[in-house]
Amino acid sequence: MRPTLFLITLTASISSTLFGGEVTTAEVNVQSQQPGLTIPADFMGLSYEKSAIAENHFRPDNTFFVNLHRNLGEGVLRIGGNKVELCDWQLGKASGTNPVTPVTPQEVDQFYSFIKGINWKVIYGVNLASNDPENSAEEISYASKRGGKSIVAFEIGNEPDHYYLPPRKTFREKGYSYPQYKKELSDALRVISAKNPGAPLTGPANTESGNEKWFAPCVEDFKREFTFVTSHFYPTTNKEPFPTIETLLAPETEAKSTKMAEANMVAARKAGLPWRLAECNSTSLGGTAGVSDVYAAAVWGSDFLFDIAERGVAGINFHTILGLNGYTAIAFDKKSGKYSVRPLYYSLLLFKDAGHGNILPTQTKSSANVTAHSTLGEDRKIRVVVINKDLNHAATTTVNTNTARTQGTIARLIGISPSEKEAISYAGTTVGADGNINPPKTEPVKGSAGKFTLTLPACSAAVLTVDPI
Repeated sequence: MRPTLFLITLTASISSTLFGGEVTTAEVNVQSQQPGLTIPADFMGLSYEKSAIAENHFRPDNTFFVNLHRNLGEGVLRIGGNKVELCDWQLGKASGTNPVTPVTPQEVDQFYSFIKGINWKVIYGVNLASNDPENSAEEISYASKRGGKSIVAFEIGNEPDHYYLPPRKTFREKGYSYPQYKKELSDALRVISAKNPGAPLTGPANTESGNEKWFAPCVEDFKREFTFVTSHFYPTTNKEPFPTIETLLAPETEAKSTKMAEANMVAARKAGLPWRLAECNSTSLGGTAGVSDVYAAAVWGSDFLFDIAERGVAGINFHTILGLNGYTAIAFDKKSGKYSVRPLYYSLLLFKDAGHGNILPTQTKSSANVTAHSTLGEDRKIRVVVINKDLNHAATTTVNTNTARTQGTIARLIGISPSEKEAISYAGTTVGADGNINPPKTEPVKGSAGKFTLTLPACSAAVLTVDPI
């Protein structure tokens, strides 16, 4: 980070954006007397490739990495991704033509010691592609003993609808389809459940393209075997025509996300099961440089988290690649052995602040690309998240909470430009040298008869917290 330059430049940027250039207006109307769905306490989470277990990241003495998770409060850590089919319990057998990394008891012990240190829950993925359910059953048996109550489910396989996707994936032959998967999964679940009666199981962990032909039928066919169901989603893809900041923040991209969530919730509710978006991020195939790894992604992520929560989804896991490229919220430099945070991480801090309690119906009117979400916390505070995804206009926003409240604070998600990679903060907080965040800084704000006014720079977000009377 560049702390001194960060503070100087960021302060100057806020002033020039707030008080110069084009400014539009927005109106946000919050139905504070109509609390709706409760956001689960463990709604937010991260997803990692299973190979990260063998790469020695998840250690209880890895203090910086531990603190990055603790900063986010309660959460669910998913171990899975493409590498789940390239990891095998102890044996290291091959999945098709692909070499596989063995996962050892010592690595699992260390992983759950890490989980105990951050006090998160776990979705633990096991290999399905290797067609060795006996071995997966043994792994689940061992992981169950070590993980105990931290385990919310064992996820069987990863993206089976892409088991044949050359050249990257060749776990099955061309033409592999749901009926074949159904038989394989049924056989695997029978073996796994015989060895581990009562173990919580989940799947199918399919991609968005498999929602109709894989997710919907799988949810129905395995509703008695699964504790909840999972799938994946990325609103844009890192291939021509490559996504831009404009497309990531566009209303059409948001609409695509909400449509997907609503469709999957229909299938899940029909089966009487919760659904978790267990792997997602801004751009599939690793992310797009200059889009997925910049400040605009944090603005997108803040909106996306609430859009998904408002559909009644059980939770969400942003996929994390422990390297220096891509969409990852937490980066890792293999040469130096050091971790750092990327812009998306700050949207998680924003959601930790405002994404709890009951969802309040919220309507937004603006000629600019402004959205808003609201919650009512157990502390009776109303939190209104206003997100200005417009790249050209600041937005002077009037928030009507439909109460008599008059006191509150504002916490801002800000960066010096949509393409900035480092000079970013939420509520004035940045990550320190030990992985902890410094105390938040908020702006006091006074309202009148439940109405408050705040101005948001272009491409920014803010949480208006309104105190009870």
